Amino acid sequence: MEARCAVATETFRGEHYLKVDTKGRVMLPAPFRHIFETMEPALTGKGFALLLVYGGSNRAYVEGYTAAGAEEINTYINDLDFGSAEQDLASAIYIEQSVSVETDKDGRFSLPPQVRDKLNLARDEVELAFVGARNAFRIFRADVYRANRKAEIQELEAKLLRGADPRTLFKSPMKGA
Repeated sequence: MEARCAVATETFRGEHYLKVDTKGRVMLPAPFRHIFETMEPALTGKGFALLLVYGGSNRAYVEGYTAAGAEEINTYINDLDFGSAEQDLASAIYIEQSVSVETDKDGRFSLPPQVRDKLNLARDEVELAFVGARNAFRIFRADVYRANRKAEIQELEAKLLRGADPRTLFKSPMKGA
C-alpha cells in the first residue's frame, strides 16, 4: 500500500537533457533519482531497478517506471477482461515490449538494444531528453523532443486554451490563482 501512495505523491517533473557516453551509458537525471530514493530508501547508494517500456508503435519515446509504477501497470492490465483484445494489446506493449535495467550507484545505466532501436539512436547519437510524466518518465531523442513534442504542445495550447490561462484546464481552480 505504501508504494502505491508514493506513486501518487512523487511526481517525475521537468525536462532534462543528458549525453550518452561512448559506451552507450546515460545517467538518470538527479531529480528522477531522488524519486527512486524516496520510494526505495534501502537501495540508496546501491543503484535502482528501472522498467523501460519501448512498446507502442505510435510513440516516439520510451517510458520509465519505478518498481511501484511497474506494479501499478500490472494491476491495470489485470483489471482488463481476461483474454480481451484490450488486455492482449496492453500486455504486448507494457509486458512483452519492456526491459528491466539496473543503474549503478551513481544512477548510470546502459541503454539496451531494444531501447536504442525504438529511439532510432545512431552510434554517434549523443543527447537524450528525459521528460517527467507524473508517475513515469519518458526518454526521447533530444532532437525529436525539441522538434516534435514541443510543436505538439503548442498545437494543443492553441486548440484547448485559445489564449486562456492554462489553469482553466483544471476542473477546480488552483488556490492562489
